[in-house]
Amino acid sequence: MKIAGIRAALMIGAVAAALALSPAVSAGQDPASDQKPKDKKIKSEKAKTDTEDTTKLFQLNPVTIDVIEFLRDKDVPNMTIVKTEFFPMTIGLTLDAALERQSGLDVQRIQEIGTAVDDESIKIRGLGARRIKVLKNGRPLNSSGVAGGYFIDWTMISLANADRVEVIKGVGDPRYGNVLGGVINLISKKLTARPGTEVQTSYASFNTAALNLYHGFKPGAFEYSLSAGYSRSDGYLRNGDLSSRNVDLHLGYDFSFKGRLTADVGYARIRKGFAVGNRRSKLYGDPLYDAPADPAFPASDGEIMYGGMGAGAEPGSWWDKKKWTADVNYEQALGDRGFLSARYWRNQGDREAFNTRKAAGRAFHKAFFDDRSQGFSAGYRHVLPGHGFAFGLDYGHLNDDGDKNLGDDFREPFRNGSYVSTKTLEFYGMDDIRLAGDKLSIVPGARYLSYQGLAGPQGVVEGLPNLKRAGWAPSLKLTYAYAPGSLAYISAARALRMPAAPEHFWHYDYDSGVDTSGLPFREEDGLLIQAGWRSVLPGGTQIEVAPYYYRIRRYIQFDLINFVAYNIDRADLYGLEIEASRSFGNGWSAFANYSFQRSRTEGDPFIGLFVNAEDRGFRGLPGLPEHKTNVGVQYKTSKGTSAALFAQAISGQKVIYNNNTLYNTDLRLRSQAGFVRLDLEARLPVAKGFEASFFLRNLLDASYQERFGYPAAGRNLGLSIKAGI
Repeated sequence: MKIAGIRAALMIGAVAAALALSPAVSAGQDPASDQKPKDKKIKSEKAKTDTEDTTKLFQLNPVTIDVIEFLRDKDVPNMTIVKTEFFPMTIGLTLDAALERQSGLDVQRIQEIGTAVDDESIKIRGLGARRIKVLKNGRPLNSSGVAGGYFIDWTMISLANADRVEVIKGVGDPRYGNVLGGVINLISKKLTARPGTEVQTSYASFNTAALNLYHGFKPGAFEYSLSAGYSRSDGYLRNGDLSSRNVDLHLGYDFSFKGRLTADVGYARIRKGFAVGNRRSKLYGDPLYDAPADPAFPASDGEIMYGGMGAGAEPGSWWDKKKWTADVNYEQALGDRGFLSARYWRNQGDREAFNTRKAAGRAFHKAFFDDRSQGFSAGYRHVLPGHGFAFGLDYGHLNDDGDKNLGDDFREPFRNGSYVSTKTLEFYGMDDIRLAGDKLSIVPGARYLSYQGLAGPQGVVEGLPNLKRAGWAPSLKLTYAYAPGSLAYISAARALRMPAAPEHFWHYDYDSGVDTSGLPFREEDGLLIQAGWRSVLPGGTQIEVAPYYYRIRRYIQFDLINFVAYNIDRADLYGLEIEASRSFGNGWSAFANYSFQRSRTEGDPFIGLFVNAEDRGFRGLPGLPEHKTNVGVQYKTSKGTSAALFAQAISGQKVIYNNNTLYNTDLRLRSQAGFVRLDLEARLPVAKGFEASFFLRNLLDASYQERFGYPAAGRNLGLSIKAGI
């Protein structure tokens, strides 16, 4: 179903008005309760944060907010905390699936399970993987590997041990680095003095099945947890099957001298089939473009197998990827006012890829030594009356060890070293100045970024130069918490981002679709301004409004159609996000959010080099829908049984399309239609500690696509059973 942008705006306006004008219970009350809110003296924020957990309404339900979350809610006002109970129920089982209902985030997968490793699966305010930092408990997960590094492999990030996801949009202060898009931090389950065990199994359409196990315990100073998961799916695109398994072990110890040591080890293995092109014609507009070559699957484009794998995947093509992660973290309280932390992390990742290429009578079969990265970080915080100082450093050496072909590969044997590795060293400092009885916070800060892109053995053979960049990124944030549960903030930061390894490689590599090595290649620089206001309105509706404006000079565009990376003179992104949530009493609750976003570019040489003359008037970033709306309504009984209906409306967008053909120098600007999708979810407590849940996704069987050329799944359903002890 198509939707114009005005319909999305009208939908959010109508729902927000209904939320604001209807009678309601207080934000912290269970929506299933019929009792009127009691008149209680409001506790001060300081009292709340001493020892107690508190609650706040998020979308459809009140959620428990622990002490640390409560403090960070004001400390990082541009953060959204998404608890696991708000993860959408879908056939997708990875982190990208968990975030699709959040304002300001675009989820654009090739298919909803087993999506490819690329730049576009999740965007925060229009900015993709190379401008997003992904963390797990503060440990970086972006690293070297596929197609040169810095891509996020969502299939490798398990949710088996997840408690919540923290999403920070944009740059607010220097602690998180100038990632421009934002930060996604996956937080593990909390450990308690009572052992906790959880088992969850699910089955869904397309023969999708999963089993997750978790056990954790903190009997005293020592703590541990173990989680494991297995999932598999046939997928719904041709050859798009997936199987994955993962194990994570956590150990921790609290010393009597206020020190804390933790260690984590994780292992993940993914076997993924690459979606194979399933069109009788690749030419857009040809009547056979929408005719499937194999009628058992929908007509779709195929995924690209980069790295000397013959590009277009054929039936039976796959990769098998294994990855180990390990990190050690130490924290030490220094008196009553100081806190020191230090972390070391290391990765070991390998991948085997196979492309049958039966049509050419030859096979591509390679081993990639994707990830040999490591890093170190340290930070110190010190609190004085009216001030909170923070200092820190981050070091990363993102590296791989090249690739080689295997015995049945048709080429002569070869073994390549790495092409490009990167070393980054960054320092930051900030002061949180508290005024007006701690209601007003002024946070000046700065971060120094140092980047070295180093040509590896194969990079030297191909003539890649080393690349050094450095610079300061100052920032300023003001937050005014004028009432309990209400605050306003504004921040400004220099938009400084260094090139990533694949950008470095493809700008200078002579084997690219066009030689850009003679063009200037610089770091991104500009200005990020964002603001926000959130409050509880007199009627009880929680509302949040967040406008932003980003001006990025020398924006680095990375194109994997013709294998080039280059600077656009300037890219402007601006938008507005609104979210409202409400408990109505008698078990009813609702939420709605709306995202408006636009972009404008100047001086894009790619348009003149590759885009058809008819479309060279395009002045924007492709793949950016202007309007997005999410609406949810839930009924929940006093015993916990619930049913919820969700609607997602996304407007049309412009994309630059290559007819699924590499090295295409006659690209066309296409219009990707908007859509409305309805989803139904239900939860049923079966017995103490047991819960069954059910989803029916795409209720009206809408025909749409998240990524141009790849249709989304039709109507599908699933059932899950969770047991907790």
